[in-house]
Amino acid sequence: MSRTPLGRNFGFGTRERVYESDDAIEVEASDHYELSRKRVLFEDIALITYHREYGWAFLSANIFVAVIFLAIAEVTYAAGGGWIAAAIISAFAIPSIIAIFVRLAYRVDVISIFGKRSRATIRFSFKKEKAREVYGRLCHRTRQVQKNIEESNRLIAEAEKPPIEPAIDPSLLPPPIEEQESIG
Repeated sequence: MSRTPLGRNFGFGTRERVYESDDAIEVEASDHYELSRKRVLFEDIALITYHREYGWAFLSANIFVAVIFLAIAEVTYAAGGGWIAAAIISAFAIPSIIAIFVRLAYRVDVISIFGKRSRATIRFSFKKEKAREVYGRLCHRTRQVQKNIEESNRLIAEAEKPPIEPAIDPSLLPPPIEEQESIG
C-alpha cells in the first residue's frame, strides 16, 4: 500500500499530516501526547472544497504582539526613556507587522474533504501551485473511484435482474369463465 504525502494542517494544539493512499485520504493527527489516525474513503467523499482564508487566529496573535511592543515603546518614550529606546523596543514589533501584511496579501489556500463520517483539511500557506495540483488530483481520483463503483453496481444489478418473460398473445388465451348468477 503506497502513501503519498499531500500536505499538513497545523493548529494551536494539533499537528496533522495528510496522505493519499490507494483507497482513501489518511490523516495522522498528533494532539499533544495523543496520536490518532482517520481515513476518508474515496467512495465516501461527498464534497471537496478549495478556498482561501486569512486565518484570524494567526492575524489576531500577531496584531496582539505588535500592539504590545508598540505600547511598551510609547510608554518608554513618554516616561523619558528617549526616542532611541522607544525605537529599539518598537523594532521587536516589525516581524509581527511583516507577518500580518504577508498573510493579508497571500492568504492561506485550504482544501477540505468531506466524507460521510469524517473530514480532512489541508492548508497551504505559500505553495499555491501545489494546492491547485492536489485539489485537481483529488477531484479526478474521487470521480474515477466513484465512477468505477457506480459501473460495477450497475453490472451487478443487471446480472441479478430476473429474465424478462416473453409477452403472451391475448388471442391465444382461453376466454374467461363468467360467473353465473344463481336465481333463487
